[in-house]
Amino acid sequence: MFLRALFVLLLGAGVAFYEVPRLIQQQMKRELIVFSCFLLIGVALALALSLNLPIPNPTKGIEYIFGPLEKLIYPGPE
Repeated sequence: MFLRALFVLLLGAGVAFYEVPRLIQQQMKRELIVFSCFLLIGVALALALSLNLPIPNPTKGIEYIFGPLEKLIYPGPE
């Protein structure tokens, strides 16, 4: 389990060392910020998977957000 987590961290660091210098050289600050955010989210989720931690289902979050909106649009029989 430790080796899988180490592999995920090394892979994330490798991707960062490959992409970040080019983004800095071309002065793409916004792209660097977005890239860093997505890379951190991806590495965090991959670490959680490699450590067998529970990961929340994104469908439940979408249902929580859009459930009330659906009831406003389609009220259904009462």
